[in-house]
Amino acid sequence: MKALLALPFFLIGSTFAQQLQRQTLAEGLHDPMKLAIAPAGDIYIVEREGRVLRLNPDTGGLFKIGEIPVEALRQSNPDSDYAREDGLQSIALDPDFVHNQRVFIYYSPPDQIVDRLSRFTLKDGLLDLSSEKILIDIPLYRDHRVCHHGGCLTFGPDGLLYLSVGDNTNPFESDGSAPIDDREGHEFANAMRSAGNTNDLRGKILRIKPTEDGYEIPKGNLFPPGTDKTRPEIYVMGCRNPFRTSIDPKTDVLYWGEVGPDAGNDTPRGPRGYDEVNQAKSAGNYGWPFFVGNNKSYSYFDFSKNEPGPMTDPAAPVNPSRSNTGLKNLPPAHSAFIWYPYANSPEFPVVGSGGRNAMAGPVFYYDSTRKYNMLPKQDDHTLLTYDWIRGKIWKAELGNDESLKSLTAYADGFKLPIDLQMDRDGSLVMLEYGTEWWFNQNGRVFRLLPADADQAPTLSIAAGDDPLTFKVTEAKDPENEKIVVDWWLTTGTTEIKVGNGSSVTLPENHGGSEIRAVATDTAGNHTIARQSLIHEETLPQVGLEIAGHPQQLGFGEAFQFKLFGNFGDHQKQVEVRARYIPPTGHDAGGPQFSSEITKLIEAKACLACHQIDKTSTGPSYVHVALKYRGDTAAISHLTNKLKTGGSGVWGDVPMPPQLGANDEEIQELINAILHLGDGISAVSGVTEGKLVLSEKPENVSAGGAWEISASAPGFSSFRTRIPAK
Repeated sequence: MKALLALPFFLIGSTFAQQLQRQTLAEGLHDPMKLAIAPAGDIYIVEREGRVLRLNPDTGGLFKIGEIPVEALRQSNPDSDYAREDGLQSIALDPDFVHNQRVFIYYSPPDQIVDRLSRFTLKDGLLDLSSEKILIDIPLYRDHRVCHHGGCLTFGPDGLLYLSVGDNTNPFESDGSAPIDDREGHEFANAMRSAGNTNDLRGKILRIKPTEDGYEIPKGNLFPPGTDKTRPEIYVMGCRNPFRTSIDPKTDVLYWGEVGPDAGNDTPRGPRGYDEVNQAKSAGNYGWPFFVGNNKSYSYFDFSKNEPGPMTDPAAPVNPSRSNTGLKNLPPAHSAFIWYPYANSPEFPVVGSGGRNAMAGPVFYYDSTRKYNMLPKQDDHTLLTYDWIRGKIWKAELGNDESLKSLTAYADGFKLPIDLQMDRDGSLVMLEYGTEWWFNQNGRVFRLLPADADQAPTLSIAAGDDPLTFKVTEAKDPENEKIVVDWWLTTGTTEIKVGNGSSVTLPENHGGSEIRAVATDTAGNHTIARQSLIHEETLPQVGLEIAGHPQQLGFGEAFQFKLFGNFGDHQKQVEVRARYIPPTGHDAGGPQFSSEITKLIEAKACLACHQIDKTSTGPSYVHVALKYRGDTAAISHLTNKLKTGGSGVWGDVPMPPQLGANDEEIQELINAILHLGDGISAVSGVTEGKLVLSEKPENVSAGGAWEISASAPGFSSFRTRIPAK
């Protein structure tokens, strides 16, 4: 969720009382989305671009067991408006996995515009693609920067399978408010067609009972089979982006984190945005896109007139959309269980402020027979909630009636935690997505243990003088326990033990891709050190040093920087840039035009010579915006350029006049282009200097982050994020 080398991206908040022990099990994951823990201990992981992995937590062995073809955003076209959040979303293991080796996977196939729930079988430990049994195809929309897939698969203790599905809606067209644009041609920005539609599976949490030939509908879903204009698979409706779900193992109560809308303030259109942690003790409607938080109402906004309409009623919701194929009168809306905005929350002050992406973790019950209890006995029956952007975990203590008794801090300092599950020994397993929105290569799996548990050894290894020899350079145990070191070699989709002790020498034709040392103490705790045996040719990365290593930066402030790299004749093309990213659940990948401006630009063929943020025949639109920032004559100058054409400012290639655009269209284009530079500043052609951050754009929400990047031809770009003041 994207390579920060020095400055971690987690927002600063109140100090948390407890920091857990963290044992790294795997590193170098590429946009990992979800994990599933097998009864025997293996951990299965899916990555956004289609890889399915198996992790042996005892040895650190990480093996690709299959790859599912998916439609997904690729690094070759990172600014694409198409399929921005599609890909391989989730995995769950069959309750009888030990015997049937079946896995359930939710993904975006490339040959059909659907999201698909399928069952696969592992054969000899590998994913057998020919075994696929399609259970549900959910038609959707992929263009116009639509977002929100949800995509969490969770089995309850009763064997029922829950699938969360996002509203499949563009959130950028409604100023952070309810996306209910009912105009023709704007269906992609209308969640009334999906989340608010009883006859559509998007914006829902589905509940089914898998069978040999497909699935059955269990009793107790929101709409009984045969109900007109409804889908019987729906357990919960009215969801925006229900990203991570959890089932109480004793009560079957469903919890989920709902990633909310982005408005920073209340307006006549409706309330500011809130993220939610929701609780469903039975089937119900949770309000979106008509309500948010504790049933705060939106108005029926008229996008054609740009006017707010009457407010919605949570006791009797109505879906008036022309795109609604379901019931007009909806079930009453349920309030969120926990809700919080970007700003400090008056109801739940412990969550702090800043960016937000709410997630639901496991429900803890104390068990004296288990090896670990992550909480004390008095915290029996506690839900763990966490936040992807804030990198924190909270304890939600539950009453006998499942009510919320208290919400307190638990642990923090994580980097984009995207999944959190409890293992059979009572420890927690956390999946960190990485440090970017897309194209990570630094996702990680941790095992979290209580702070007072016996500590694992420290361990490091290095190559010896002989390239086939590896040795332990450090191995210590905090409690001075005896340490045993074993060496493991990854060979394809398996691993072999190749030795023990302080060093190992591999045979010349070992055929391995990674060597690992595992140090285990007498308490059974272990630490893994690894070294790749594959030497790949890669582009060098631009080196960037920011003076003082600031922990926060504010609008209008400046920082000193220094670049490192042999840029040669390309120094003039070196660029250092700072881009403000609002505290939303989205990063559109950079500056973007609205859909209306995009249509206008495409109609006038303006993309033939200019791209939004890439130099083509002509300059990028972002560079145009930065060049003319603060120029009072910019509008008249650019108006004349569009009408008459010109050359010489950016190069020798002439720009033809835009004779097909009228005066109103030209003004719309110019205003949109100049606003692309909002929140962006850049310095080019120097390897050392000062960069002044942009002034605060209008209507910006507090608590975002600055993406600082450095780029040069022939180098991979450097990126890091620093929280904004």
